[in-house]
Amino acid sequence: MESAAVILAAVDGSDQSMNTVAYLSRMLSPKNVAIELFHVSAEAPESFFDLGEIKETAGYEQEIEKWKNNRSGRIDRFMDEARTLFMHAGFPSGSISVTIQPRREGIARDIILKSDLGYAAVVIGRKGYGRLPDYVLGSIAAKLADTIADVPLVIVGGQPETRKVVVAFDRSRGIRKGLDRVSPLFSRKLEEILLCHIVRPLSEPHSARTHYFCKRNEAYWLDENSRKIVPAMVDAKQHLSSAGFAPYSLRTAIIKERTSRADGLCSEANTLGADTIVVGRRGVTTVEAFNMGRVTRKILFLAFNRAIWIV
Repeated sequence: MESAAVILAAVDGSDQSMNTVAYLSRMLSPKNVAIELFHVSAEAPESFFDLGEIKETAGYEQEIEKWKNNRSGRIDRFMDEARTLFMHAGFPSGSISVTIQPRREGIARDIILKSDLGYAAVVIGRKGYGRLPDYVLGSIAAKLADTIADVPLVIVGGQPETRKVVVAFDRSRGIRKGLDRVSPLFSRKLEEILLCHIVRPLSEPHSARTHYFCKRNEAYWLDENSRKIVPAMVDAKQHLSSAGFAPYSLRTAIIKERTSRADGLCSEANTLGADTIVVGRRGVTTVEAFNMGRVTRKILFLAFNRAIWIV
């Protein structure tokens, strides 16, 4: 497995972490991918860090030691179960490694530092042990989403199926390069990969239903921008076909008159029954001051029970 692309899966032992492992075991190609299960272990509950460095722990030593032993036993069992799950899915035992390291800079920062070591992608569950509502992005996942920019990041919520994928396709170079990076990681058993492009109308919704552009110009705008994306879609399908995906599983869709691209993509994923969405970190209008585009950020909020690949 020396030439295999290595995926860094950050796990905390929670149910969502196990759902994330289950998703990866079905979504990834055992022939092309190796997995590193990565856990950052804390020396005390997070509450002790609320006031900065741990200093006032006198009187809590016994409880902290019990807490650490309990967490250590749980994460060891989790890692054993995760390894078994991957091997049952066809991954060779030598392609699965486990790394447990003590907390150094902070859990999120430790994962971010680790992500710089040449991984093909970084994967994390949408939330950990917290009791936040499902639609809320956990603090660790949120920090990774705002920080990791040079490596594809996968945020997994719920228990996503792995049969179908929707790609938020546009004319940006980022999504095409990103798709080239992550598609080799996917299982070739995917039933469908849909390249979906949203062409927004010129007229935005207005309470007074005012239209500032005539119907002829509006129609021309929609048709012309639909036409321009077709060559890039044809090229992307050829790339995917040459990578080993069945030609009949590759489809394209151009959706017109959706005023929200994020809502349109999520609606298309709902219609298709696709639980995986691939989206560029930033779109055509790249703003260097922001690590993530607004469409991607909205999709993270709307598609909270899916796997979002940010490329």
